[in-house]
Amino acid sequence: MDKYAAALPGCPRLGAKRMRGLIEFFHTAEDVWKASDEDIRKSHVLHGNGEAAFLAWRHETNPDAVMEKLIQNHIRCSTWEEEDYPALLRTTANPPAVLFYRGKLPDHEKLIAIVGSRKATAYGVQTAGRFARGLAEEGITVVSGGARGIDSASHEGALAGRAPTIVVAAFGLDRVYPPENRNLFHQIVEEGGAIISEYPLGTPPLGRQFPARNRIIAGMCRGVIVVEAAERSGSLITSDFALEEGRDVFSVPGSIYIPSCKGTNQLIRNGAICCTSFKDVLSEYGWERQEEKVEKTGKESLTLEEEMVYKFCCTENEVQAEDILQQSGLSVVRLTMLLLRLQLKGYIKETGPGRYVVIGQ
Repeated sequence: MDKYAAALPGCPRLGAKRMRGLIEFFHTAEDVWKASDEDIRKSHVLHGNGEAAFLAWRHETNPDAVMEKLIQNHIRCSTWEEEDYPALLRTTANPPAVLFYRGKLPDHEKLIAIVGSRKATAYGVQTAGRFARGLAEEGITVVSGGARGIDSASHEGALAGRAPTIVVAAFGLDRVYPPENRNLFHQIVEEGGAIISEYPLGTPPLGRQFPARNRIIAGMCRGVIVVEAAERSGSLITSDFALEEGRDVFSVPGSIYIPSCKGTNQLIRNGAICCTSFKDVLSEYGWERQEEKVEKTGKESLTLEEEMVYKFCCTENEVQAEDILQQSGLSVVRLTMLLLRLQLKGYIKETGPGRYVVIGQ
C-alpha cells in the first residue's frame, strides 16, 4: 500500500482527474510528494488557487500519519494503475485515482449494480432482495450504495445468496451512513465483500458526493438494474453514468400510480431493458449456469426483530402483513424488510400479496 498515494485524496479541491494528472506527469505518487514546488508549477497540471492550495496542504501533511490511521481502521487502498483495482472501473472516463476499501475487492468482472429509491415500497424492497439473491446464487457480485431502501435490500439479498456484495460509499470509511447499517456493513466485509470509497478518512456524507459516488457504482459493473426511481431520483444519475460508459441499463417496471416508479417506467420508454426477473440479466450476458445447484442446508440465525416478526407468523396457518403491522408497531418499510429477510433465510414464504406462511409448519 503506497502511503503517498493514500495521502493525496486528502487534499481539498484536488479531484480525481488532477490527481491522476500529477501521478502520470511525475510517474509515481512518491515523486509527486518529493517534487519541488517549482517542479509542481512547471507541470501545469494545477492552476491558480488550486495549485497554491495543494502546495500549502502538501507541506502540512504527513503521509506516514495518514497510513497509520488507515491501518488502525483496517482500510487499504489501491490506485487506478494497480492490478487489484476493479478492471471495468479503470476503463471509465474519470476513475478514482485512489480507491479506499475495507474487505476484499472483486477479482472478476461479473458485477451488477442494483439501485433505487431510499423511500422504497414493499414491492421495491422485495424485488431488489429477490433479484440480488438470484444473482448471488449464480455467482454474480451485487454492487450498490449501502443506503436505506433498495440498496439495503440488495445487499441483504446478496448475502442470503452466499456471494460477496460491494458497498460504494460517499464518505470516509471511518464513518457509517446510514448509522443503522453498521451491522450490515460489518457482515458484508466478514462474508468476503467490501466497502469502498474514493473519499479519505473523516469525510462526512455530504449531498454533493453522492452523484460522484454513483459514477463508481455504474463504472465498475457490466450493467445497472434500477428497481424504483422517482422522476428526479439519484438512481437515474447512476443510469446516465452507465449509458455514458457503455454499460447496460435494466429497469424494473412498476405501477403507473406510484411516484417512485415513474423514473423506472420512463427508462423503459427511453430504451432501457425491461427487467422482470434476475434471469433477464443472466440471459443478456450468457451467464446462466448449466450445472445443478447444490441445495443449502441449515438456516441462518435470527435477530431479535426478525424473531419477533417470525413469532407473529407462527400464530396462524397464514398471516397477513397488515395484521403484523398493527400488532408490532413497526413501520411499513421496516416490516417489509424484515419479512424479506425471513423469506431469504428460508423461514417463511409469500402465498399471495401480503400473505405469508411459515415453511415446514
